[in-house]
Amino acid sequence: MIAETPITDIAARNYIEQQMFRYARATDWLETERHRDVFVTDCVFASPHSGDMHGVDAVVDWMNRVLPQFEATQHHIGNISITFTDDDRATAVSYVRAWHRYRDHDKADMVLWGEYHDVWVQVDGTWRIAERRVLEAGIEPRRGGGHARWSAGRPGAGRCLVGTG
Repeated sequence: MIAETPITDIAARNYIEQQMFRYARATDWLETERHRDVFVTDCVFASPHSGDMHGVDAVVDWMNRVLPQFEATQHHIGNISITFTDDDRATAVSYVRAWHRYRDHDKADMVLWGEYHDVWVQVDGTWRIAERRVLEAGIEPRRGGGHARWSAGRPGAGRCLVGTG
């Protein structure tokens, strides 16, 4: 028997998923100020390329520095799993495939496969990212760097992801 999910949980899940897609569009359309609509002011963001950043201003500044080197990007988000830890807090794991075309056409396109590990909070009725950690499962073209992070304690444990430490 499948347990019933309250309508409020379904609405919250949908809102969080839409926020995930807003993040991708803000990144891909170079509308970096729109990240302020997705993250809380005192957020934490970390990726293999950025290290740990604290605060939405740091996220927007980093995006403004990094994204202009690309002619185009496209972030696909899927396999979304959301767990509510209380009425105003949730964790989520989603898969990402992020394609990047450099303005310098001598550089090969870069494609990242990875996962977003998020903490979401509801602030004034709006779900926002309090913490996002980007884990890298693979990248093309292949490169050195990063270090292994084993994903213990969850389905697929034993799989190696590259993380930020």
